[in-house]
Amino acid sequence: MSHKKNLLIAFLVAAILALPAPADELVSPSWGYALDLPEGYALQDSRGNDRFHFTHELYPVDLQIAVYPLTQFNAVGEALSWVTDQLAPGAKKVSFEWRRRPAGIAQIEGAQIGGWALALALADSKGWLVMAVYGPSDRAVELEPLMISTLDGVFTDDGSYYETGPMTAFAWPVGSPVEARYRNGSTAIDVSFDDTDSDASQSVVDREFSLLTAFLGTPYVIPAWKRYYRAIWRDSWGRFSKATFKLGASLPENSDDLLKELLAWTQGFTYERNFSGSDFTNLPKAFASETGDCDSRSLLLVLMLNQLGVDAILLVSPDYGHAIAAADCPGEGARYELAGKKYLVADTTSREVPGRIAADMADSSKWFSVTFHAFPPQTNE
Repeated sequence: MSHKKNLLIAFLVAAILALPAPADELVSPSWGYALDLPEGYALQDSRGNDRFHFTHELYPVDLQIAVYPLTQFNAVGEALSWVTDQLAPGAKKVSFEWRRRPAGIAQIEGAQIGGWALALALADSKGWLVMAVYGPSDRAVELEPLMISTLDGVFTDDGSYYETGPMTAFAWPVGSPVEARYRNGSTAIDVSFDDTDSDASQSVVDREFSLLTAFLGTPYVIPAWKRYYRAIWRDSWGRFSKATFKLGASLPENSDDLLKELLAWTQGFTYERNFSGSDFTNLPKAFASETGDCDSRSLLLVLMLNQLGVDAILLVSPDYGHAIAAADCPGEGARYELAGKKYLVADTTSREVPGRIAADMADSSKWFSVTFHAFPPQTNE
């Protein structure tokens, strides 16, 4: 891990005993949307089930959320203007499509505040969801990772848990197909990605890492680190879905053999570090170049196992400065227990088979788990 990650680890070890419970996902059953907000937001005011005002406890950022009946506005731009005109009249607005429904963004540029607003048509014609996040105008650039991440953490239906967030989708429209190759022993399979996938994914990695480091020295750092990996997993799902589907026809069907094959493949990657920025190889690049360090390889393995129907989690250790994968499948060896399941560990940076881990990293109490929407734990962690 990089010097920034090492600094992060030092703060983690110091703060781990003072952690608050991880923030729960905010869900609106009546309107059908959900939010995975960055850590630190606190509800200040609400009105019924359609108006909410949050402020951030560490940074001068406000989040306003409103839902309107679909019949109140004829187009997404009208819903967006209804909110932005109250904050900064004349905000520049752009319409696009997300989840095959109307969406729009606006940049808020006022004398006192700066930020962004997002409007989305909810599923099943339930209404318009409008979110506005802003801070002092003289700190808008500094606070932008937090604000963009806030808006990107919205879900409007179950399928949106597996799709790039709306802010990223707008910034990185679909490009042209490019080929990559899965190579493992005598097996070679060509698969397709989008030529924007790597750069778009890296933009999410860098943004979320910038946000994560902003929580250094605070009680929120481990929950924020979990959200960092959740955001990358979510952004990567759609980028990998076609490739993984094609690979599935040639890979083992039973979970233990599948884990063995994909683990051996990731163990063959070139260990590569980028000590500037996030020090995390985005997953499309890791796949295509067969490079990456422990957390990028392990998250890639978890993502592909999840897409192929295997319950897998990411394990991260502040003490050991390491990350590994673990899967709910048959096999002998070390396991990590979570929510009534015992996950077989898989270290992508060693040449060990599943279930084997170095003796000096075997204390399960020194690892924390990161779970993902495809296989949510049945009980609280």
